[in-house]
Amino acid sequence: MPISRDPDTTVPPPGDEPPPLSTALQRGAVTVRDRAVVTALVEEEVLLGRADVRRALVVEDGADGPRCDWEGLASQLYVLELSSSERVFLALLLSMVGVHQMSLSRVHELDEDRLMVVLRALIQLSGNSRIAVGTRV
Repeated sequence: MPISRDPDTTVPPPGDEPPPLSTALQRGAVTVRDRAVVTALVEEEVLLGRADVRRALVVEDGADGPRCDWEGLASQLYVLELSSSERVFLALLLSMVGVHQMSLSRVHELDEDRLMVVLRALIQLSGNSRIAVGTRV
């Protein structure tokens, strides 16, 4: 096997790679509220994949890895270029964490997928494991 002399082409051994952002954020979620909202963001996928949302939300200020800065996201909520549905979704999640207030009547602005994510987060937040959210038959 040829040895590369260019240090930029070396591949770190397995296990030395940092975990994906979603996994790291879930590990850093300490409270029930944090866990429910991080789970919702990971499940929704789109917003956590946006660089501007990650800049407003994710901070890496310690040896424990990245964590969510809910206050930082709340302060940027109306600065980020979000659709109405995206803004309502994030505002509802921030309400669950406790750093923002949003009327539940705005839930009608969510599409079906985000509504299901919010409902599952509310159920997780409640601690009830008997209720399921899905498609009616």
